[in-house]
Amino acid sequence: MSSPSTPRLQPFIVPGGLRGTLATLPVPDLLRELQLSEAKGILSLTSDRVKKALFFNEGKVVFGTSNVSTDRLGEVLLAEGKITREQNDLSLRALSGGKRQGRVLVEMGALSPDDLWTGVQSQVQEIVLGVFNWGEGQFHFEASPLPERERITVDLDVTALVLEGLRRLDAGGWVRVRHPDGHLVLEQGPTSAEGLLHPFEEHVVGLVDGERSVIEICHESEVGDNQTLKLLYAFLVTGIARSKGRKVQTLDQDFVPADTTYAVLESFNQMYRFIFTYMVKEVGPIAENVLAKYLGTVRETRPEVLEGVKLRSDGAVDDGTIERNVGRLPEEERRGRLVGALNELLYAELLAVKRTLGEQHEGTIIRALRPR
Repeated sequence: MSSPSTPRLQPFIVPGGLRGTLATLPVPDLLRELQLSEAKGILSLTSDRVKKALFFNEGKVVFGTSNVSTDRLGEVLLAEGKITREQNDLSLRALSGGKRQGRVLVEMGALSPDDLWTGVQSQVQEIVLGVFNWGEGQFHFEASPLPERERITVDLDVTALVLEGLRRLDAGGWVRVRHPDGHLVLEQGPTSAEGLLHPFEEHVVGLVDGERSVIEICHESEVGDNQTLKLLYAFLVTGIARSKGRKVQTLDQDFVPADTTYAVLESFNQMYRFIFTYMVKEVGPIAENVLAKYLGTVRETRPEVLEGVKLRSDGAVDDGTIERNVGRLPEEERRGRLVGALNELLYAELLAVKRTLGEQHEGTIIRALRPR
């Protein structure tokens, strides 16, 4: 039986299946790739001592197992109010001869057959959703048929699972490193979102029009930068949205010095000061709040460089904080990450000028900043 294969899965192919780490291919992305591959087999997930297994058939999750006590069927039914603690304990004591707890509960009259089937669906869903909090761990997919002893199966759509899993995820957690590039222009993707989104999510997906960049969507969104960026990641993972490409950079990078971090920072800070001074002259002290808001958005997309960074009173960024952040990155990545983040902030500030003052003022600043 062949292994699932999409371009993103190619690096993880091993004989008989797939193997890799969740830091490299996070759970939402992994589930999506298995969906696209119409995978059939068992996905084993481990993190520390926690072990879970998800059974796939034609790209859908049909069963799941877990060694976490709260994932057991009885505990799920108890949490949903379908059975009592006493009924749960009695059913566990009555297990024998290979019987499953669900069957025992039905035979006891504690659970209807309908509630058993819906309970198994809730159990499998909770097993899946529990792994979305894992920022680290290992996965192994083995292409194989579903074990014959699993007679009660479900049919869980991966798109709905990914959306729900990311809803439950802390917007400030591991997902921050997966936020899309602020310069990406997003358009509607091939996956239908009909019936899957909450009203606030419909609002954000409505801003995905093939014209707005990620930064522009964040500033139009009413749910805040963190939530918007998490949603855009969810839309990109599931195919509800897709990248149309990057917005053309307003300025090239020929002016960026090739030597020290300090020199790069100072080059950008000169431009930030110029923009700040220009805006203060045109709109007064409100300029500081406007530019700080745009910095906040870029800070969320580029936390590895801009975490904790604020504007100084002259419009420059705090170079000391940035140098500490960059110092934690691998040496070979520092310059590229630094220039990318600072250039994204420059683009965001020019966007602030355009939205606040108009295109004519933006053009004036661009001409003033271009190398001569």
